[in-house]
Amino acid sequence: MKSRLPFFIAGLSALGACASVPPPPEGIRATASAADLHRIEVTQSSERMEVPVASGDTALSPASRAHLHAFAGGYLRYGHGALVLSTPSGGANAEAASVMANETRRALVDAGVSYAAVAGSTYDASGRADAPVIVSFSRYEAHAPDCAPLWEQDLAHQSNNQPWASFGCATQANLAALVEDPADLLRPRAEDARDSGRRDTVMDAYRAGEQTHAPRSSDERIAISNAVQ
Repeated sequence: MKSRLPFFIAGLSALGACASVPPPPEGIRATASAADLHRIEVTQSSERMEVPVASGDTALSPASRAHLHAFAGGYLRYGHGALVLSTPSGGANAEAASVMANETRRALVDAGVSYAAVAGSTYDASGRADAPVIVSFSRYEAHAPDCAPLWEQDLAHQSNNQPWASFGCATQANLAALVEDPADLLRPRAEDARDSGRRDTVMDAYRAGEQTHAPRSSDERIAISNAVQ
């Protein structure tokens, strides 16, 4: 009987040829992450608000006070650095502007901004009779990467087992839209000091074989029981 070994070897060679993996596309490393290939661009911008000042004004209008309260909320949430309060100088309404600048600072502090965080400055009003008081602060914005539509990707022919061009781009775009403060994408926030007293309490209970978590009320136990049924 003739040996079938040559035919067996030939068959293995054919299978090996079919299973060969082409190299990754140029410019794409196998170890590159979605964050490397689809970067989120973070830029610094400025938020600005003008408080109108007319000659003879001595108090903020209800509308201006409401806008300042909302503006202060934006600073407390997104602001970086000082909140700059700029008073017009050399304008026909300079005296009223000085009074309104003090009222503006007071309204910002009432809205929760630290008095020390408000930095005063002046700008040349060039004789204007209606030069406003200007408040501004710096913030960061995240810009999502451009993602190619999914229907443009041929996902049925990924024979090299490499990610397609837009793989992970949607995740990066969602992160850019959802991140609370885009500055966190540039550098991590400083950590608060640990609660050493609480840590010692938990460790002492652990060493003594006691409960290390706060006791649950009967209402919490019922809620948890209903959730797992």
